[in-house]
Amino acid sequence: MVCRAVEDCPGPVVEQQFGEFPSWTQAHSCATKLNEGLDLDLRAVRQIVTSSILASACVVQEALKSRDSWEGTRVEIETRAAQLRFVLSELALALTFCRTAAGLSGAPVLRVLLQAREALRHSAQFLKSFNGSYQDMEQVAASAETVKVAYEEVTLSTSLGK
Repeated sequence: MVCRAVEDCPGPVVEQQFGEFPSWTQAHSCATKLNEGLDLDLRAVRQIVTSSILASACVVQEALKSRDSWEGTRVEIETRAAQLRFVLSELALALTFCRTAAGLSGAPVLRVLLQAREALRHSAQFLKSFNGSYQDMEQVAASAETVKVAYEEVTLSTSLGK
């Protein structure tokens, strides 16, 4: 891909009009021709791209600093609700995987168990950082416990547990 960068402005931004290139060499060749058309040498290009990346880092840093000001806002409430729905959905899917694993063997069982273990890990991380209601946390913990029991049953009933 070819990107456009403006000095001291957050970026770089992908330029869709040039499409994707099969290799870095081809993309670099196209970018070099475009830069020559703008009368930019390699040093100027590096300066522009570097300043653009640094400007992006500043924007991200400021956004992270302002996170405290989001507390109690609609953004925080909706984000928390979306995170909760995601974790609960992931746990429900993991439970379904565990319950269907009994009819599987070999590599598919391993994939199912890996997905279930990841869902359990995500739910544990979520519970550590979630700042929501006690009922929501209890719901996640109960769902995670149900998945854990199903996961253990699958590992015991297959050759993985032996």
